[in-house]
Amino acid sequence: MKRTLTVILVLIALTFGVQAQSYKSAIGLRGGDPSGITFKTFISSTNALELIAGTGYWGHNFVITGFYQWQNPTEWTPNLDWFVGPGAHVGFWNDYYKDEYETGILVGVDGIIGLEYTFDEVPINIGLGIGPALQLTSGPGFIYWNGGFTVRYVF
Repeated sequence: MKRTLTVILVLIALTFGVQAQSYKSAIGLRGGDPSGITFKTFISSTNALELIAGTGYWGHNFVITGFYQWQNPTEWTPNLDWFVGPGAHVGFWNDYYKDEYETGILVGVDGIIGLEYTFDEVPINIGLGIGPALQLTSGPGFIYWNGGFTVRYVF
């Protein structure tokens, strides 16, 4: 009987402790590395997918970066969530050096951790995220830190 009561109390606590995100999908712009167009959609109440298409990873290139994120509310401010997750990127780079063009493929793994705030009054969401990137193919750098600021329209 004690075990049953304990399990029920834990399930009730978890139900009240986890809140759903305040939106389903959002699209916008991200400045930083990578920077470009960003789209984020939730696949459950606390799991999201984010795609960023644009430039990044040291300059002259095009890259698509994807993240799987776990997102949960903070305890100190309503509408402020924290998120963390793994990701990957793929793209290409080119550079002009000593009268020659050099090109290459970008493939790597990424991580992200950050904060996101969704406004009640307007359908806007802002976020700040940082994380490591590990370049697996040719390109500038091998391991480095990325970061960016995001503004999205919520729908």
